Amino acid sequence: MKLFYAEPASKWEETLPIGNGSLGAMIWGSIKRECLGLNEESLWSGYRHDKNNHNAFPYLEQCRRLVEQEEYVQAEELIRSHMLGEYNESYLPLGNLYMDFDHDGETWDYNRVLNLDQSVSNVSYKVNGASYSREYFASYPAKAVFIKLDCDKKAINTLISFESQVPYKAEYEKAGIKISGKCPEHVDPSYIDYSKNPVIQGEKGMEFHAGLRLLSCDGEVSGEKEGLRIKGASTVILALYAVKEPAFHHLEAYETLKQQHVSDYKSIYDKAELYLGEQLDIPTNERLKRLRDGEKDNALYGLYFQYGRYLLISSSREGSLPANLQGIWSWQLRAPWSCNWTTNINAQMNYWLGQSCNLQECLQPYFEFVKRICEEGKKTAQVHYQCRGFVHHHNADYWCNTNPVGMAHGEEEGEPESVTWSMWPMGGAWLTNELFKHYEYNPDRKFLEETVYPILKEAALFLVDWLYLYQDQYVTCPSTSPENKYKVPGSEDSTVAVAMSTAMDLEIIREVFGNFEKTCEILGIDDEVLPEIAERLSKLTPFKIGSKGQLLEWHKEFEEPEPGHRHVSHLYGLFPSELFEGDEVLTEACKTSLLLRLANGGGYTGWSCAWIINLFAALEDSKHAYEYLKTLLTRSSYDNLWCAHPPFQIDGNFGGTAGIANMLVQERGGKVKILPALPAEFENGYVRGLRIKNGKTVDIKWSNGNLEDYKIY
Repeated sequence: MKLFYAEPASKWEETLPIGNGSLGAMIWGSIKRECLGLNEESLWSGYRHDKNNHNAFPYLEQCRRLVEQEEYVQAEELIRSHMLGEYNESYLPLGNLYMDFDHDGETWDYNRVLNLDQSVSNVSYKVNGASYSREYFASYPAKAVFIKLDCDKKAINTLISFESQVPYKAEYEKAGIKISGKCPEHVDPSYIDYSKNPVIQGEKGMEFHAGLRLLSCDGEVSGEKEGLRIKGASTVILALYAVKEPAFHHLEAYETLKQQHVSDYKSIYDKAELYLGEQLDIPTNERLKRLRDGEKDNALYGLYFQYGRYLLISSSREGSLPANLQGIWSWQLRAPWSCNWTTNINAQMNYWLGQSCNLQECLQPYFEFVKRICEEGKKTAQVHYQCRGFVHHHNADYWCNTNPVGMAHGEEEGEPESVTWSMWPMGGAWLTNELFKHYEYNPDRKFLEETVYPILKEAALFLVDWLYLYQDQYVTCPSTSPENKYKVPGSEDSTVAVAMSTAMDLEIIREVFGNFEKTCEILGIDDEVLPEIAERLSKLTPFKIGSKGQLLEWHKEFEEPEPGHRHVSHLYGLFPSELFEGDEVLTEACKTSLLLRLANGGGYTGWSCAWIINLFAALEDSKHAYEYLKTLLTRSSYDNLWCAHPPFQIDGNFGGTAGIANMLVQERGGKVKILPALPAEFENGYVRGLRIKNGKTVDIKWSNGNLEDYKIY
């Protein structure tokens, strides 16, 4: 199981990523000037301070009245002008490590490889009669990235140097490189294009340190002004670390450190395997091109599945932060969407594969993140809405600000269009879904009692208070459906996002209330909020079905300016939730809505395509599930198999991997489904190690499109 190429990367989206959960590198594999793009997960702009809008609450009731009176434009303008807070901060690159080699002459036998079975990357080639190789891996046990340079002659001559986009100092000594730097105190999102000063260095940003240790070298070594110079070596071994001190002894043998890394990695990776055919001995980019040209390559989907698992292991381990929009691999000072955690789909999708694909060890960072969001969100719930519990909107950064964003730094009101994504107080409630699911898959009463129960209670408290009675039904208002808009009735040009009781609001509320009730029942807790939940549910406004049989996204059948919108938020009850499982009417309405979206051009971003795969798998529609899996690879993947939004976002990789698992086995609504959406194209194969609920694992084998055998254990 490997990605391999016959030439170096020509752009960032072709590099090969390695990571240990916190520290990541992107490997170009260039011959004369090798570059490793480096990241450390905790390097962010900003500093801890309150971004809540303390003047927001007085406008809430006025906004609700405007929506009730169908004055949607005025309601949206009120929110934009008075109820938003400042944007998130940005995830920053650590810098680039360069190795300049004195290669002159023709190069041949070039090979660049990422071995998924071992989490090791290699580059090899020949120049002037000498054979060169480079080996890279990011060790979780050692908390470092290791680099080994080899040559069959004493011909390694290189200058190693470091550069960063943030202020830094690099000291080059014979023992290695000492690096220190300081992050900016503010970086505007990349889509803010009118700021005169988008990057404010200031004095309040976090300081960091990093280093490169020379562990072994059989040539000459000197520290020079330009870098660390090595001459006439046949073997060079280096260890790079950042922020956290490395966890190994200088004298430990390289092969021992490598074996510790491989053993640690394989303890997670080896738990699941998917076979859809023999891997072709053809470079990965050529295989992808052949697939785009209509040739068959089932094994490439098996490679993609394991690559998704590899990426989560590499970007989310115990003690790290959760995988962000780009995992941990980001190269721009002002990265797309600040490379943050976008919680109206993307952050959650990153963990859809965690349970089903046997990656429980990767989930702890997500749970710790939700705990932090819960604590910060209690402040926002009180300040913005005077509600109990916790609220989080659609963006989070390292500082876990939970306010509705939309206001650029130094501005007094939100940007035009910002309400479309910002006024969505359901992000925190959605984040809790994975907590209860973790208990369902891993029945651990202590986890349920100490983690799930207190966070679910805070989510439920907010939703109880956020709902209010309108015409004898409980509604949410203001309410939006993430990033989508509708046409204002009676207007030719106006579009708005603000409405009342969107379908996704109602689905998430019902799910949170239901999960909290189940939690209390299991734990035997007669919680004081249960009667309030029961009362809200008894009068909660119902779902509505439109004139075409579709599930309505908003509280009325508004005309959509973009009927093929990339988000399919109103289908949340079908997937990732099981809320509609067994309800034929709502399931059929979801299917109709999905087909309408796609008929109008939907699914055109990588993550949206991945969501669609999972929706069709839940509908047991193998034909369409396969169609969009193929689309994900042929239209929305770069040559290194990273998901293309575009630009690169890792959520599609994780969502696509989860989709493959859901095509093969599901447990929904108390029923285990074996091969529920196996496509006709996957005639023969087997999978082992997929997980279902109650701590069970499934192995399945099929041939000629039919189930041959399976085992649940």
